[in-house]
Amino acid sequence: MELTVIASSSEGNAYVIQNEGEALLIEAGANFSKTLEALGHNVAKVNGCLITHEHGDHAGHVNEVLSYGLPVYASRGTCNAIENKIRSAYKPRVLDFDSVGNYFDLQLGRFEVYPFAAKHDAAEPLAFYIWHPETGGILFATDTYYIRPTFADLRTVMIECNYAADILAANVEKSANGMTWQRAQRVRASHLSLDTCLAALKANDLSHVNNVVLIHVSAGNGDARRFKKAVEQATGKPTHIARPGLKIDLNINPF
Repeated sequence: MELTVIASSSEGNAYVIQNEGEALLIEAGANFSKTLEALGHNVAKVNGCLITHEHGDHAGHVNEVLSYGLPVYASRGTCNAIENKIRSAYKPRVLDFDSVGNYFDLQLGRFEVYPFAAKHDAAEPLAFYIWHPETGGILFATDTYYIRPTFADLRTVMIECNYAADILAANVEKSANGMTWQRAQRVRASHLSLDTCLAALKANDLSHVNNVVLIHVSAGNGDARRFKKAVEQATGKPTHIARPGLKIDLNINPF
């Protein structure tokens, strides 16, 4: 099983997890032609596409995904938020929850998907714990300022590391990159900082983790090299910065 990063930034986000026979897409925020290339144009093996929330860099290309008849899954809030933008005859499918707020799990081929609530300025944002017999547990969490649950059998962690508090504060002070106090408050209330990313990682049992992938690193408020070094030092795990074209072996046993 292999991860391919199509895009991972405020400009767009899309990821493919696949082997020869099946694939799972996460996010639809990049031109679908790039995803098609990663799939070798074999859309028949796609079990589904997961969307975290309605913002354009995560769902802006959902019509392209739907136009191929591929099932797209998102929360009810997200589905409602993008409803008037859907041009395809196919519609996204709702991920719903029970009376106490726990989302129902989803079986997509051999992928088991467990949605959980994220903390972002969106209608009903989600993050996902994904399990497959070839990969074990995969955490996918982006566009959230906090991650509440902890997870079992983690083998791959795909986690947002968007900004560093000191870089953001310096940008506000210098008015760099158009950063105002109001914009900075929005970043703090909707994205995962380096410190919070490290706290989330340390809260989990990482003993079986093979790879940490830092996603959605801010170009203006982040520092990819610094973030990678900090996470590697804190976890002792191989850490990658998600960039277009990055490929990572996700198999539990890499040999």
